[in-house]
Amino acid sequence: MNAMMRSRAGMALPMVLGAITLIGTLIAGVMYVATQDYRVGANTLNETRAEAAAEMGVNRVLQDWDRTKNTTMAIGDTTRMLYTDPSGASVNVLITRVGGPFFWAVSEAQTRGNSLQYGARRRFGSLLRLNTPNVNFLGAVTAAGNIRVSGNVSVNGNDANPSGWSCSNALTNMPGSVITPTATTTVNGSVTINGNPPYTTSTAAGDTNTYFNYGGSTYTTLAAQANVTLTGGTYNGMAPAVTGTTCNVSATTNWGDPVRHSPAAPCESYFPIIHVTGNLTASGGTGQGILLVDGDLTKSGNFSFYGIVIARGTIRSTGNNNGVTGVEMAAAVDLGDAVTLAGSTTIQYSSCAVMQALAAPSYLAVAKRRPWVNLY
Repeated sequence: MNAMMRSRAGMALPMVLGAITLIGTLIAGVMYVATQDYRVGANTLNETRAEAAAEMGVNRVLQDWDRTKNTTMAIGDTTRMLYTDPSGASVNVLITRVGGPFFWAVSEAQTRGNSLQYGARRRFGSLLRLNTPNVNFLGAVTAAGNIRVSGNVSVNGNDANPSGWSCSNALTNMPGSVITPTATTTVNGSVTINGNPPYTTSTAAGDTNTYFNYGGSTYTTLAAQANVTLTGGTYNGMAPAVTGTTCNVSATTNWGDPVRHSPAAPCESYFPIIHVTGNLTASGGTGQGILLVDGDLTKSGNFSFYGIVIARGTIRSTGNNNGVTGVEMAAAVDLGDAVTLAGSTTIQYSSCAVMQALAAPSYLAVAKRRPWVNLY
């Protein structure tokens, strides 16, 4: 009997081994599920961080945009902006100039991975546009009062690009001069007025909103952004100012450089807003951008300007070789002759000069409707 008892097979060891195997399998399963859940959560967090960083890249472009690129970037040109968000994600934003006032921004964000998961990458695209003032110019000359023209004067509303400028806009003709229906135009001497039509009337020419309200901005807000602010008086010798190879924008007589050079001169991309707080007599100088005159503007000879001229009072031209390439507007608040052109004067409508002048001080904004796309 003792022999038979000694030969009986033991059950404890197989049961213990089986239990250990089962418990180990359960623990391994729990660890596997927990690791997978951690990886899924970590990857989701990485993707969320990458998405937030990509959105941050687009928003930082709006904040950090260099406005000199508004007038220097041609269609197809690109520029790059690099950022790092607080979580350590790197952001690469590529901005491409497209037609008109539009830019296409692609923001790609990359988060850092670790030993348990890969980094995530997200890319967003957004259509941006220059938030330019909506100046309602009606022709090459827009006036709220009478127009008196004499001497050797040319007013042309047929669109033309300034010589040497790189312009991609389609040419669109405008009237040569537009006045209110109750105003008159007096013409003497050798005068040429062209346009589509050469001259006409419009009730909008008598509306103060035409001269002082520009959509989301006003005459006052533009004046507040002025690069150059001058008291009323006589100014001459306006010309580009350069220090070394840099445009000296602190010089009050530096109104930009409308004469195009090859290679480009330092002040070619400088389109200032010039605000004169009284009457202005300009002589013997040149400039580009937006000229705002709180009183009357007198061009007394050898003065040329490229862009937009807006006077709250009247505009007069005397002497020889005065020229405006773009548009000029006279609100004529004194109810006299709004525009008096004499001597040798040329006013040439140019949508390119107008667009450049409006674009230069403008900030980027997200285009309306559906400007955003998730690329991946």
